[in-house]
Amino acid sequence: MTDSSQKTEYVKVKGRARTFVAHTSNGGTKTRTPLIETPQALTVITHDRMALLNARSVADAMRYAAGVTDYGSRDDPRGYSGFIRGFNADTYLDGTRLPDAAASQSFSIEPWGLESMDIIRGASSALYGSGQLGGIINAVSKRPKIDQTNEVDLQAGSFSRIQGAADVGGSLNKSHTLLWRFNSLLRKSNTSFNNILNNEVYVAPSLRWLPNANTDITLLANYEQVDAGSSSQFLPVYGTVLYNKYGQLPVNFNNGDKNFDVYSKRQLSVGYEWSHRLSDNWTISQNMRYAHIDLLYRYVTAVSFLSDMKTLTRQALLQSSNYNNVTLDTRSNLLFKTGALSHELLTGVDFRSDFIALRRGQGTAPSLNVFAPVYRPVTYPGYANKINTNETETQTGLYLQDQISWKKLHITLSGREDFSQSLTVSNSNNSKTPQSNTQFTGRAGLIYNFENGLAPYAAYSTAFLPQVGVTRLGSPFLPLKGRQVEAGLKYKPKKIDLLLTADVFNLVENNVLTSDPTDSTFSIQTGEQRSRGLELEAVGTLPHNVHLMASYTYQEPKITKSSIASQIGARPQAIPMRMASLYLDKSVTFSSKSNAGLGMGVRYNGNTEGSLPNTFIVPSQVLWDLQAHMDFQRIRVQVNATNLFNRRIIAACTRNVACSYGSGRSVFSTLSYKW
Repeated sequence: MTDSSQKTEYVKVKGRARTFVAHTSNGGTKTRTPLIETPQALTVITHDRMALLNARSVADAMRYAAGVTDYGSRDDPRGYSGFIRGFNADTYLDGTRLPDAAASQSFSIEPWGLESMDIIRGASSALYGSGQLGGIINAVSKRPKIDQTNEVDLQAGSFSRIQGAADVGGSLNKSHTLLWRFNSLLRKSNTSFNNILNNEVYVAPSLRWLPNANTDITLLANYEQVDAGSSSQFLPVYGTVLYNKYGQLPVNFNNGDKNFDVYSKRQLSVGYEWSHRLSDNWTISQNMRYAHIDLLYRYVTAVSFLSDMKTLTRQALLQSSNYNNVTLDTRSNLLFKTGALSHELLTGVDFRSDFIALRRGQGTAPSLNVFAPVYRPVTYPGYANKINTNETETQTGLYLQDQISWKKLHITLSGREDFSQSLTVSNSNNSKTPQSNTQFTGRAGLIYNFENGLAPYAAYSTAFLPQVGVTRLGSPFLPLKGRQVEAGLKYKPKKIDLLLTADVFNLVENNVLTSDPTDSTFSIQTGEQRSRGLELEAVGTLPHNVHLMASYTYQEPKITKSSIASQIGARPQAIPMRMASLYLDKSVTFSSKSNAGLGMGVRYNGNTEGSLPNTFIVPSQVLWDLQAHMDFQRIRVQVNATNLFNRRIIAACTRNVACSYGSGRSVFSTLSYKW
């Protein structure tokens, strides 16, 4: 087990995180622990890996990782809304949870501002509190450092894309105790689809103070502005997935209205990270962040597709929301021994407060002939005539974790007690819905490291997630409760920078909301969902400087209990049972000043269900990616192409009038200068 209190090691690990494959992470245990000693499936995506793939979003960055899907690579400016192991993923920034009330209010993560990203698969409530059973995506911000490499990028390509980005920093004094860094990005771009834009302004300043050898204080801030026109396609299944006598809808078709649709988001976060080493074996640390979102979301969406196979009935929605989020996590990390056992004892308390003011108006919009569209004026819905609520939620968690090592055996025991409260106030009728939950979650895992690099492991963990609302009889909903069993094998060869992982898992979630058979406008908690499967992953650098990313996922998500008989045994929408990917990149050095590289990858997503209950299948997809680069001294030229053969694909459907195409061929050229 690694001693995270040693500052020299901390600097060394950050240096490794800039390589193609990382071998340590804070994500799985909240301590700096080697992945080969962590009894959980965990993928660390480094900054170099994101740069190689030209990651334009969180979904792009996670390509070629096991267990993760992103609605089939569609362009959606609202944010990431994919799955891990068949369940929705929670998003975190620097170890604390981001606002995620709904996809439209999600806090966007800009990959340019990240040092790395952790994909923590499986139940993580024992350390992080309430959350989805499938796992966590934890983004790690870039921070000031002494060995800063400055970089300026210019990018152009498909969809009239123009982008500039900068990452600069350094020391403010000769003693290098005060460091700064500034990340920025400006983008103007269309997408594959009519009236869906990809315009963004992003700035992220940070300041780090090292007053002495034992104290480290970093201030972090970022501001992001997203202006995207419309948000997503909502297309009928007939004319996209299924046959329509009038033909197939064009890939770029959007059933909204360019004179009405608006997606405009402004988000800001400000916080700090502080750590102090009290002794050689005892460190205390704290993270705090305030985040704010202002959203204006106006769009025309589909209601139904008439039997004439060409008329789409539509509705207009007007949504505005104001979201405030505060997180605070305080930890103590103590290293000690009891006889032959080594311990790393983590104790902590974290607090999260959320407030959202949600206003949603809804009204009828003119119908549209999707094969001969004539756009008539859209009448604005009445302000907040559908939803007019203020919601507050707080969560306080006390957690304890002991990482015990005896020779080559490592045991992780985690436990947490959470106290959550929420209050939903309806401004329409002044009704109030309070909820209060207390929940214990735990985790136990063990892993053994053989001398030959093999490391078998097994783990059991639980999760919970409060649900806002009441039953028909007025009883507050109970939290979702989940449990997971996982076993696997990791392998780290001694002479190759490579990490191989194989795991099997079984996840079960209870208290899922299903329709009340007495009154379908209400819900009851008789539902259960299960997901079981296998994941294989290989990441690293092979001999002769060949980078490798490979993964295979087989999963069986299934609804096992429901008040609706037709749903029992069904697979939830938009989740494939099989995914596979392979990426190889070869670099050649010509001299001390120049080199070049070529990479190619292929990604397979299996078919998905398009509705619930399952009535039609969305076909599987195979996509090819290409990357080439050349370096000369401080200059790099890189070209990235995705969906190289311009395959016409359906990204996903969630109902029979909510289908989206995947992006067509995209080619981008990037010119970088480093110093």
